[in-house]
Amino acid sequence: MGVRDRVLQAALDCFSDEGYERTTIARIRERSAVSNGALFHHFSSKDAIAGALYVDSIQSIHDGYRRVLAAGPTTLADVVGGLIRHQLSWIEANVARARFLYSQGRLDWSTDGGTRLRSMNDDIADAYREWLAPLITRGEVRDLPMAVMVAVITGPAHALAGQWLAGQLPGSLIDHAEELSDAAVRGLGGNPSEPAGHTPRHVEGRVRVQLLDADGAVLAETEVTSLNSRAH
Repeated sequence: MGVRDRVLQAALDCFSDEGYERTTIARIRERSAVSNGALFHHFSSKDAIAGALYVDSIQSIHDGYRRVLAAGPTTLADVVGGLIRHQLSWIEANVARARFLYSQGRLDWSTDGGTRLRSMNDDIADAYREWLAPLITRGEVRDLPMAVMVAVITGPAHALAGQWLAGQLPGSLIDHAEELSDAAVRGLGGNPSEPAGHTPRHVEGRVRVQLLDADGAVLAETEVTSLNSRAH
């Protein structure tokens, strides 16, 4: 393990055992068993170490997402199920890193780590768009902003993961993958008979309602108008 990785692992151990606020860069250096010069060659501060740990962890998650896409899923259910299963499996396999990510929240975009993370997010979003484009064109997936799509797929899993990491949700996270996937597919699914790009037109329909007595005589009648929107 190189100096950089040793420092990051020591930092993660310190953050897990002592908390972020109580951890000092001196404690990280001591636990990593590297020299001051070696540590500061890679990182200028504790915040820089935390930022690198955060970005590396997200990169590990994104690498798994890319493997799902590279496997050639053919349906929305295939790709959504694969992404969610990877997300939940990664959290279960990397509990300390997951707790660190959830406790840190988001990076400051103005930092070096924030700049790198923004670029990573743009890259994975492009990969999603490339895979989804044919399905959107055929109307099989709703044409939503990418931020909304990602929230629909990963948001509920994040909420469950937070409960699981806090010890509030028993069992394995992966046990919930099927239900989460089904919900996301329902949220993203389109109507193949109405391809993307079609604009809605209003369709008006009228229904005559009659109230009859036992002999079939009309006692009262009225007309109901319904206005719907359809794609064309």
